[in-house]
Amino acid sequence: MSVGRILEGAFGLIRERFAAVAVWTGIYLVGNLVILLATQQALAAATDSTVAGDPGAIGALAPVYALNLVLALVGLVLYTAAMRAVLRPEAGRMAYLRLGMDELRQLALLILFALIAVILWTIMGFGFGLLSVGVAVGTQSPLFSGLVMFVMGLLVLAVIVFLTIRFSLAFPLTLHRRQFVIGEAWTLSRGHFWTLFGAAFVISVIGLVLVLLVSSFALGSYFSDLMAAAGDPAATEVVAQAQMETAGQFSVMMVVQSIGGALVAGIWVALSGGSIATAARLLVDNEFEDAEDIFG
Repeated sequence: MSVGRILEGAFGLIRERFAAVAVWTGIYLVGNLVILLATQQALAAATDSTVAGDPGAIGALAPVYALNLVLALVGLVLYTAAMRAVLRPEAGRMAYLRLGMDELRQLALLILFALIAVILWTIMGFGFGLLSVGVAVGTQSPLFSGLVMFVMGLLVLAVIVFLTIRFSLAFPLTLHRRQFVIGEAWTLSRGHFWTLFGAAFVISVIGLVLVLLVSSFALGSYFSDLMAAAGDPAATEVVAQAQMETAGQFSVMMVVQSIGGALVAGIWVALSGGSIATAARLLVDNEFEDAEDIFG
C-alpha cells in the first residue's frame, strides 16, 4: 500500500463511477439550495421580529439549524455510498445510495468517535492548562508560558490526528464486514500511519484549494473592498453590510455559487470516501475476488 495507490483508487472512483458522483453532487446541490432559501426566509423573519420587538426572533432560525443537520446526515449517506462504490462495486444501482443498517452503523461510529475526541480534548486541554498555569507561576515569564501553551496545543492536536488516522479504517471495515469494527482498524493501520496520513493530507489540500477557489468567486471583490477600506471603520462597515445584503439575496449568482459548492462537495465525498475505502481494500485484498483486476 502506498499514497499513490490510495490516490489512484480515489481518483479512479471519480473516473469510473462518474454518473454516481454526478448524482451525489446533484443531491448536495438540491440540499444546499433548500438551505439557502430557508436561510433567506428565516433571516427576513428574524429581522422583522427584531424590528417588532419580538423576543423570539432567534427561534426563526431553528428550521435552518434543523436543515443543516439533515444535510450533514445526507453527507454521511453520500460518504458511505462512496465507500460502497469501492468495497462493493457490484452494488451500483441507485448510485450506490442506501438507507439502512450500514448507514446507521456509520452514524453510530461517527458519534462514538466524536464523543471520544471531545472527552480526550477536554481532559488533555484541562491537564495541559493546569501545567501551563504552573509554568507561568513558576517562571514569571509570559513569553515562555505562551510558548509552552502553544507547544502543548500542538501536542493535543497531534494526539487527536494520530488517533483519527489509526482508527480511520473503522468506517470502511465496518461497511465491509457489516458489523462494528474498531480493534481491527487499529491493528491493520499499524505500520501504515504515514501512508494513510499522506493520502489524507493530499486529499485535504485538494479540498481546501477547491473551497478557496469557490469562496473567492462567491465573495467577489469583498476582500479587495475591505483592504481598500482599511483604517476607516465607517467604510469597513459599509462594505460588510453590502456583502451581507448581497449574500442574503436569491439570484443567479447564488445559484452559480451553489453549483460550485456542490461540485466541490461531490468531489470531496468521492475522494475522501474513495481513498479510505481503497486503503482498507488494499489491506484486506485477499477477501475480494476481483482484487487482482482492480489492484493488479
